[in-house]
Amino acid sequence: MELDKTTVLKIIRDILTSAQLKSSLVFWDKRVHEEGEEMRIGVQTTSMPFRGTMVFVDLAPRSNWAHPCLYVFIDCDTHDTQIITASFPPALDAADENYIIMLRYGKTPPHERYFSAFGENEP
Repeated sequence: MELDKTTVLKIIRDILTSAQLKSSLVFWDKRVHEEGEEMRIGVQTTSMPFRGTMVFVDLAPRSNWAHPCLYVFIDCDTHDTQIITASFPPALDAADENYIIMLRYGKTPPHERYFSAFGENEP
């Protein structure tokens, strides 16, 4: 079963604290990755632990890198998660339609491609 946006958001809201939600940007890579697939997480590479999807949480979006961030892998079938703490973002290509922004400072963004850490809806 593929994960939908509502389910992914619920999982992320259950994982992050209220303070983390209010201060972060949450991105979802909508692609389904196979178990064992190499995943680039910042400057590191890891293997996808199961067939699933990835969420990137920028915990300090107004800071220069390196700063704390999270990679959350979500199993498509069981919704189990594996969280990796890191210091660098994924190499996001602004043209890559697989990445959307789900939350900006705890709120739904004006559109799914509003990647800026500044502007509308900021605290």
